[in-house]
Amino acid sequence: MAPQLTIIPGIGLWHVHGHQDSCYVRYASNFIEGIGRIDGEIMETLWARLNLISPAARGMSSPHRKECLDYQMNDSNFCKMIRMKRTLCRKYKLARNGILESGKAFDRLDEAAPLHLKTEWLARERIAQSSRLNDPSAMDEYEINIKKAPSKKEIELRLLEEGNARNAAPSRRSVATWISTGLAIEEAQIALLIEVRRIGRRSTETQRLDIARQRDRLQGQIDGFARSALTHLGEGFDADDEPEDLDVDILDDLDDDPADFTETSHTWTNSPELTVIPLPSNLGVDRCRRCMAEDLIPLEMSLREGQANDALHNLRIYLCNKAILFRTTVRQANSQALKTRAWSQVTSVQQAVSLHASIYTKTRKQMMKLEPGQDQLQKYKPLLREQLKVSTAVGDPNARGQRNESLAWFWSVEVDLGGPDQSWNEEFYRVHWLRAKALRDRWREEMLLVKLEMDWTCKFFLWKTTQWGEHMQESLEKRLPGHGCYAGRQSHMYSLLAQDAQAAFQDLQNVLIEAGDE
Repeated sequence: MAPQLTIIPGIGLWHVHGHQDSCYVRYASNFIEGIGRIDGEIMETLWARLNLISPAARGMSSPHRKECLDYQMNDSNFCKMIRMKRTLCRKYKLARNGILESGKAFDRLDEAAPLHLKTEWLARERIAQSSRLNDPSAMDEYEINIKKAPSKKEIELRLLEEGNARNAAPSRRSVATWISTGLAIEEAQIALLIEVRRIGRRSTETQRLDIARQRDRLQGQIDGFARSALTHLGEGFDADDEPEDLDVDILDDLDDDPADFTETSHTWTNSPELTVIPLPSNLGVDRCRRCMAEDLIPLEMSLREGQANDALHNLRIYLCNKAILFRTTVRQANSQALKTRAWSQVTSVQQAVSLHASIYTKTRKQMMKLEPGQDQLQKYKPLLREQLKVSTAVGDPNARGQRNESLAWFWSVEVDLGGPDQSWNEEFYRVHWLRAKALRDRWREEMLLVKLEMDWTCKFFLWKTTQWGEHMQESLEKRLPGHGCYAGRQSHMYSLLAQDAQAAFQDLQNVLIEAGDE
């Protein structure tokens, strides 16, 4: 390996989403300069080819299986070679369309951004790209860099460390994880309840099967949580008490009435999504005292604060995404197809807004049962439906008629920013601008690489033509007519492949140039 060769570490797009969230901008190919548009996977792309022979290969002996796999992969490689012309033509068209679409998207963002901010963002992008080898965290510039309130995971970790430090009893050592598991179950209940109400009674068989599977998994989690409650709540807790129905307020900023969902959904009293799990907030403060589990109340309150912080943070993220979608996609759509695509993106974001708003509402309702302090009451206020609408202060900071408007209270809950009215919008706009620029740059690199690949392909075929021609001459000089005939046929095959590829690539570029002129 050449010592001057620079290797940039990366993770394939199929695997990167299974890593930590921070790995995406640090190692995904979307943000590596000069790489073009590739997925970064090698072996996974070949599995589909091997699936064709996998049934027959199962019963083979080891040597036979190896020969079969070698034959299959050799055939796959040969097919790739002779179909390279078609593959590169397809990639050329994709790259050309990608440049047009990503260029339009970036131009819309670029036109609306102030010049001084764009200059600053470009400088920060240059620093991040030049520093990524020595410090991968420099690529966090492509993420939203906002210091948020402590998350549920951070609070759970702190509680576990405090419990281990004071040598807590075995029944209290893992109680923070047990309560955190209960909060996760509640979030799964809310998500399932929203999904059930969304599809209503006029659901397909596939949708009903998916709901049934989710209910089965959720019921198993609830049963396991209830069994472990005996360990943490003591003998005074009766797991067989008749539970009440779960009361969840589904919040969104649409005009649909939540009662309409209840009347038209397949939900019954004992559904897993309506089961009340034995958390201290559901048992009540008095009952926890009778069970000698009063010490669990401040633990759940701390974790509830983390859950509320997470819900509000996600709510701010999706509302800003929705605002930017309206500003750059919905308002710019000038055809029915573009409008349909834009509104489908808005609907997807709106479903996430409804989920996190409902989680926060449920979390705050449970916190009220744990006798919160005055500071917590002031910090975590009720979330109203009208506060989930996209404000012009976020969607368009320079719009008219917003002199007396202000953002909702949750935009400034422990956020390390000077002014939430402008800073949140600026931060999200910066991330969208940088990512749109990265997408446009990758498509431009892909076009350059495809053109080079076209040239390399033709040169490879011509080189193979010459190589096999030389083999033919050597064979004929050695009086090996059979070898000479085979070499001559190979040389002729590569000559035809070269001619065919050159003609196809030239015709494709001419057709696209003429179409662009029109």
